[in-house]
Amino acid sequence: MEEELAYYIRINADWNEESFIKMMRLIRNVMEDYSDDLYYHKTFVFYCTEIIRIVIGTISREEFCNSWSEGYTKESYKDFIVERINQLKLLQEDFIMTF
Repeated sequence: MEEELAYYIRINADWNEESFIKMMRLIRNVMEDYSDDLYYHKTFVFYCTEIIRIVIGTISREEFCNSWSEGYTKESYKDFIVERINQLKLLQEDFIMTF
């Protein structure tokens, strides 16, 4: 089931790669679409700053990695989540640099 990433991880305390990929693609598309404009809509700014910060904070918690998906060990899942955190931080930096 496709759900918004922040909502999914809050409700399920689990990662949703499909939602992550969709979110990353949508944000990059909006940034590209508005690249010639002087501003973004407030809701988009809020999402790129606060919601992504909340996602990072939630998945950074040690408890988030206490259960992991099939095919992962605890350490490989933790490494996977750290990689996603780094991608989210890079996305935030890219967003901030567009101002």
